[in-house]
Formats: sequence, structure tokens, C-alpha cells
Amino acid sequence: MPTGLTPSRIPIRNAWLMLLYAWDMAHWRGAARVKAEDAPNLLGLLAWVLVESTQQLLRQQLGRAHRQTTAEIQGIRGRLDFGASLRRRAFDAGRAVCRFPELSVDTLKNRIVRSSMKALVRDQRLAPGADNSRVGQLRHDLDAAVQAMEGVTIIKVSGADFAQLQLGRSELAYRLPLKICELIYEMQMPSETEGDAFLTALVRDEMKMNKLFEAFVRNFYRYHLDGHDVRSEALGWPTAEATDHMPGMVTDITISDRRPPHQRTIIDTKFYGSALGINRFGQAKFHSANLYQLYAYLRTQEGHGDSYRTARGMLIYPTTDLELDVPFHLQGHDVRIVTLNLTAPWVEIESRLLGWVVGTEPIHTDGA
Repeated sequence: MPTGLTPSRIPIRNAWLMLLYAWDMAHWRGAARVKAEDAPNLLGLLAWVLVESTQQLLRQQLGRAHRQTTAEIQGIRGRLDFGASLRRRAFDAGRAVCRFPELSVDTLKNRIVRSSMKALVRDQRLAPGADNSRVGQLRHDLDAAVQAMEGVTIIKVSGADFAQLQLGRSELAYRLPLKICELIYEMQMPSETEGDAFLTALVRDEMKMNKLFEAFVRNFYRYHLDGHDVRSEALGWPTAEATDHMPGMVTDITISDRRPPHQRTIIDTKFYGSALGINRFGQAKFHSANLYQLYAYLRTQEGHGDSYRTARGMLIYPTTDLELDVPFHLQGHDVRIVTLNLTAPWVEIESRLLGWVVGTEPIHTDGA
């Protein structure tokens, strides 16, 4: 029985929309509606959006920051470097060597964006196999954007660079291009598989995809559910003897309806290469550890009130082939184990996610 994920079957547009929700940037989801259909692969789409968002930054003027500059100038500015001025005999020409703060576009965020685009110009993953006119145009646009950022230093991007980034309120336009640059950096290792190498490498990185899928589902519900609180929630053990050695309990997603009777839904998302495990008899079974974990989240909180005693639980697995929807009642709790088929049209993905929590009536859906 097929139970897993085939990366090549996931539409580029679906992968893009999942990333936007995971990055909490759902308002961008109409940005690449047409380009997603024409992009050669996911990396090509990301590169196109990176170019478009960078061009927008250039139109608005690149962000600048003060940096200390030492230069020989006419007159005096900032702090005079008397010794350097004497050595250069600058005073004889009515000049001086000074140290002064100067607004510059040569900032870390601009370096990351320019350097990432420079690397993409030659990235063979943009066009697996023979080149074509669309990819050729994309490389041209990338190179043009690189040239337009003259004055920004090309660097070898590292993980530490992203850890240092801090964006102010006036720099929100940098969020999307920098998120794209970070993902491209993290997935820079080439894949030996045919087809969409970037998407294949991303999907097969179960640790990264588990975090992205969890963030996608949580932010999807946060964006679309009115009248509900959606969050990740730390749960306590119902015993006075609990110590620091007790394992932590943190839900992937807790959805609380603000309206009576304040229905609670606990959701765990699980990104595996296979939605079902195989027992020692060769039979396909649910992953027992996942079910035990959800069971603990539900039963250990029942003392907090009626909404906890009747809380619902759900396990969501992404797949590209298997369709599962298994509801059952477990000691006072409605539990559901479902798969989300990532090959489905996006409007169906929206409908399923919302239907599992609030029924069939869509809330704020637009088939993005």
C-alpha cells in the first residue's frame, strides 16, 4: 500500500503556498499565481520572487545603515586622524584623514540578497538538463538585479549571517527575500535525483519539513479561523510531584473557540516519508508513539474544566498518494487521524483543513 510522499508529484504552487504560510506571509500568496504555473521548478519560482521583491526594494531605495568610514577628504568631518593626515601629507593639499559615520547600502541584509542572487545565476538546479528561454530570462533578470545593487559587497553567505539579522519596522519588505535566501542557503546541497532537485531535497529533509509543515498548518488556521485562538501550548503534568525531570508536553497546535462551549482541538502534525508504519508482521499501522503522545495531551488536562474533558484530538500526516480519514471516540474525546494530500488543488487543501476543525463551511478562503 503506498503511504508516503513523492516530491515530484507536489505542484510547485502548493509548495510555494505552504512556504508562505509557514513563514507567516500569507498576504503574499497572490504574488506568484501566474509564475508558479510557468516556473521550471520550485527553485526557479523562488528565484523569480526573489528578483521581483528585490526590484521592489530598489524602487523604494535599499535600506541603509550607519558605518564607520575612514577617508581623506576636504576639510574636517567627524574625528580627525592627525597621524594618518601627517603621513599622507594631506594637510599640504588642504585635506585631512577623518573617521566619520556614513549611511551605506553595504549592510548585511543587502549583502545576503545580492550574494544569493549572484550564486543563483550559475545554479544548475534552476534548469535541470537543457536550458530554455524562461530560465535564460530568469538568469538575465537575476544578473540585472545583482548589477543594480552596486556598492553592496558580495560575500560567502553563512548560517551565522542569518542569525545576526535584525529587521526594524521600516524593513518589513526584506522579510520575504531574506526568507527565500535562507531556505536556498539551507538547501544548497545538490540532489542526485532527477526532476525538481530542490523540492526533492527539501521534502526528504524530514526535520526541516516537519517544522515547515507544522508552521504551515498552525499559521493557516491562525489566518483563516475567526473567533478562535490558535497557538502552540505548553501543558503541565497533573501531579504535585512533577519534577524538572518530567518530559515536556508542548502541542503543535491548540485551537480554542472563544465562543461557548469553547471547543478545544489539539492537533499534532507529523511529516514522515511514510504516513503509516509497518509492524513486524508486515502490516501497515498508525505510528503508535504519535497516538500515545496525543492521548497524553488529551487525558492529562481533563481536570482543567469541561472544554478540556471534551477536547478533540487530531493527527495530520501529509502524503501524495494515501487518503486516510479515520475518526474514533477515545475515553470521552473525539479523535481523528487524517492525511493531507499535497497533490490536490489548493482549494481542496483549504477545504479539508477547515472542514476537519469547523465543518464544511469555509472561512476566509479564496483559493489562493
